[in-house]
Amino acid sequence: MKCAYCGREARGTKEHIISSGILDLFPECYLTFDEKRGVIHQGDPMIKDVCADCNNNKISYIDSYAKNFIGRYFVKNYGEDEQVKIEYDYTMIQKVLLKYAFNDLRSRRDDISYFDEELLQYLMNESDRVPKEYISVLAGLAVNVSPAPDFMFGNLKLRWCKNPVFYENSTIRHINYETGQVFLNDECKVQTFKDLEFSYAFRFNSVQFLLMCWKKDSENIDTENIILKCQYPYTLFSKEENVATLSLCTDESNYHRFEQIHVSWDGLFEVGRMRKLATPDSAKKYLQQLQEAWKEEEKRLKEEHPR
Repeated sequence: MKCAYCGREARGTKEHIISSGILDLFPECYLTFDEKRGVIHQGDPMIKDVCADCNNNKISYIDSYAKNFIGRYFVKNYGEDEQVKIEYDYTMIQKVLLKYAFNDLRSRRDDISYFDEELLQYLMNESDRVPKEYISVLAGLAVNVSPAPDFMFGNLKLRWCKNPVFYENSTIRHINYETGQVFLNDECKVQTFKDLEFSYAFRFNSVQFLLMCWKKDSENIDTENIILKCQYPYTLFSKEENVATLSLCTDESNYHRFEQIHVSWDGLFEVGRMRKLATPDSAKKYLQQLQEAWKEEEKRLKEEHPR
């Protein structure tokens, strides 16, 4: 076997697509949902094309940072009106998301030509502290503001997908505030970005990351980053800063359909506020009771499926 990172012939070791350190933070998520192959199995999503030296030494520092970072901020859940101030290492955030994207692409036998020698050396070299200008990272808080509680779908706290759909305009055309009737937008357009090679969305419980991988010689990245920053409810990370404030990036629809990225002014945010105002206190109390029962069930699952 040729190692996916260093290229040497060696015996393959198992490499987690999402690091075992992050999986350790969520032992209740013991099932792997493989939507592409249509199977659910009790086991970690892994590949086996990395040599022992790369797996255990050269790239392990990335997983250590990921576990500490996610464990510090995003094991807990947040409310829709909360904002979370975080400290981050931009270079390491890039490396974490790139590594997971690279792992996922290989697991699906997808095109990995973007990960050339320069990018692989970037991942393997812990002392390389210069972030890549052709990689953009954004993040926001994933909060369930929908009427469908988490327990209806199971433990889907860890999710990722290639090329999420970015909408250009609102999915809601009009709201009749007298009747409460909502009219969907029949001409909802998909945003395209100049020189974007591919993108990824990652969900780690209460945070959602967007990884944007541009053509390496593109002159449009700054302009496209402005569109991302202004048009979507995500915070654009910067190499000049190490602090960011994250706020709500999900609405009633795309909390569960996380592969859809809605604009900041999407009418679904307003629909959610209207529904909450119209919901009687008795229903809110019942939902709270169900959520507390689900917390107890998650606690039981953690004990039943230790890592």
